Amino acid sequence: MAEFVYTQPYSYPASFVARVINVVVGIVELLLALRLVLEFLGANSGSSFIAWVYTASGGLVAPFQGAFPSISLGNGSLLDFAAILAMIAYVILGWLVIRLTAFVFSSI
Repeated sequence: MAEFVYTQPYSYPASFVARVINVVVGIVELLLALRLVLEFLGANSGSSFIAWVYTASGGLVAPFQGAFPSISLGNGSLLDFAAILAMIAYVILGWLVIRLTAFVFSSI
């Protein structure tokens, strides 16, 4: 009778790094999208959850503040172009880091 031996597949470091970066970028994008939706709906920043979302995502949006003016839609609603720009920039940055790590690990 033949024995079946289970061996773990070899995990490439670049694929592990890519997964970690994808998770981090996904969390950042989720937080920024939540901020964008809450601002669009005119959520009350006095609420503890809303204040936490604005505080947690404030540092991520800060480098892009002032690049484009936000548009007030009335009744407290806001279209924040800084958050949209931040979402685009972090996706591009994540993609570049993944490509760079793939290049570095492929040359080893």
